[in-house]
Amino acid sequence: MRFKKIIIALSTAFLMIVLAKTPTTVHAKYVGLYATPTELRGNWYQYVDNGYGTYKLNHWHIFKHAIKLNGKTLISSQKHGTKKLYVTLWHEKGGIVYSFNKANYHYQDLGEFWLSKRKIHGRRVMKSYYNMGYFEVYTRAKLRHNYCYEVKGSTYLKKLGQ
Repeated sequence: MRFKKIIIALSTAFLMIVLAKTPTTVHAKYVGLYATPTELRGNWYQYVDNGYGTYKLNHWHIFKHAIKLNGKTLISSQKHGTKKLYVTLWHEKGGIVYSFNKANYHYQDLGEFWLSKRKIHGRRVMKSYYNMGYFEVYTRAKLRHNYCYEVKGSTYLKKLGQ
């Protein structure tokens, strides 16, 4: 009986030592319905055509409880209706895709966002999809290049989350 207790104690100690030295990868992605995922938080930049043949740099700032575009709050946990922050996620073949608000109609939707595996200047980019096969790309640095692209045909659904 005493021998069994010693064996259990030694095996438990050995297991604790092994687990303490084993490296673990932690991904803080989804934190609940009313907070943005930590992997998407921070400053994001997008160089876009403003429709007049000139380009401008859009600044997206994703906070824990709000999303701002060029200093204007788009959605927040303090707002109501379709402007209230409500995070949903789903798994696509390419990864996890997030939506940030509940919309009654398509024009009220902010779109789907994800952190892509694609890298620009060694850093991963954030992508979004809104409509008609058009994907937008956001970088962490203020780059004067438009990385947005369009996928023709029905294959654009396969590109969500990639």
